[in-house]
Amino acid sequence: MSDYPTHKPKELIRWLSLFMAVGLAIQSGSAAATAQSDTSPPVAPAVSAAPDAEPPPVGLAVSSYASDYSVSLTEAQRRLDRIQPLQEILASIRDLESARLAGWGIDHGSSFGGWVWLTGDDPPDAAAAAVADAHADVRIRTGADHSHAELLAAHQRLFRNGAVGRVNDGPASSVAAMVTFTGINMAANAVRVGIDPALAASVPGGLTDTGPATVTDETFQTKAAEVTEQLRGHINVNYVVEDGRGLSIHAGFMGGETIGGCTSGFVAKQPSTHLYGIVTAAHCTKTPQQSLSMHGVRLSPVTRQHGPYVDAMFLSVPTGSSHRLFDDFVCADGRVCDVTNTYTRDQNMMNSYICHYGRRSRHSCGTVEDISYRPSHDDACARRCGYTFVLVRGPLLKACYGDSGGPWYSGGFAYGIHGGGSDGADCVSTGKTAYFSTISRVEEWLGVVIQVGGTVTVP
Repeated sequence: MSDYPTHKPKELIRWLSLFMAVGLAIQSGSAAATAQSDTSPPVAPAVSAAPDAEPPPVGLAVSSYASDYSVSLTEAQRRLDRIQPLQEILASIRDLESARLAGWGIDHGSSFGGWVWLTGDDPPDAAAAAVADAHADVRIRTGADHSHAELLAAHQRLFRNGAVGRVNDGPASSVAAMVTFTGINMAANAVRVGIDPALAASVPGGLTDTGPATVTDETFQTKAAEVTEQLRGHINVNYVVEDGRGLSIHAGFMGGETIGGCTSGFVAKQPSTHLYGIVTAAHCTKTPQQSLSMHGVRLSPVTRQHGPYVDAMFLSVPTGSSHRLFDDFVCADGRVCDVTNTYTRDQNMMNSYICHYGRRSRHSCGTVEDISYRPSHDDACARRCGYTFVLVRGPLLKACYGDSGGPWYSGGFAYGIHGGGSDGADCVSTGKTAYFSTISRVEEWLGVVIQVGGTVTVP
């Protein structure tokens, strides 16, 4: 089906208008008019579109580009159509000038076109120049200080453990704490280093405030100048310090995934604080203040109950991050299940057949044998555990270290979060026993509500 709308009533009006114009021309004796037979299609002089004619719809990319670069819709469409051919032309020049290649790109400013930048002042290779000369919107520049290969090597050496790593020699080691990205700015022929000064209050001469919002532009410029000076002598190519404030990944969170050294249980909301986050086992952290990482995002502890009635804690996902939280959980390898409700601990839970998922033992199931179970092994609870946990046993049941905090469920019902079990070092053998904190108690003691209403984007 065509993307363009049809306007049959307007088309009919247009044809009737043409018939009337021809009829009037004949009646007035106009030389330009010719009589038509009943079987011939109407022939009319060119006329402008009706005042109410609608233009064809414009693609979102075209209208966005036109707005971004202050050009007409026609020019925007032309440029967008030209990008792929330009990329192919630039690729051929890069191949011919690989030894001197410093950078390349497409300029979307007033002089739209592709460019390739070469090191040195010698003219480009004749074959490369011929390719560029054949296209009015392609140019080759010379005079770059460093080749792209040199920039890439310097970029990779600068922080030896990755984009946010450590520089092991000299004062530049103090810079690493505030680095949020590194890369290559080909237009500037330089390595780029993005910083967020608020991340490094411990840096000598650094800031005392915390959080990206507290760093003013003026403060950032001051710290950027300091970092620029501190990096001098640790990088042998051009470099620029750029704004890296407030950067974070946008992740999706659900139960059954890795969180620290444990497994996430279920997504929840704490109504009293309006915070969204993840429920897992309290013993996954050594202290109430310790945060955990999930998908590379640090989750902050909000409330934690390591006994006597539950072994559970609620960690919040950062606000203002656009992270997505799903009312789902991993229930088997390659499979995600939906939480439709929670199951209250009562007599009907006895002998139910339920399953759990742990990041190490994966999916397995068993039968509820005790709903008044009290674990008493070392570290089971910070203080004496109550008789409120649930014991599960099964011939195919598996459980081990790393499964803690993971979901226990049956169908779409959330039953609880994993606490522990027999022989925790063995993730392969079956016939285990395991126990969990019931989800109704978790909600009660943490002041949270398990999410069952679909996907939420953290505001």
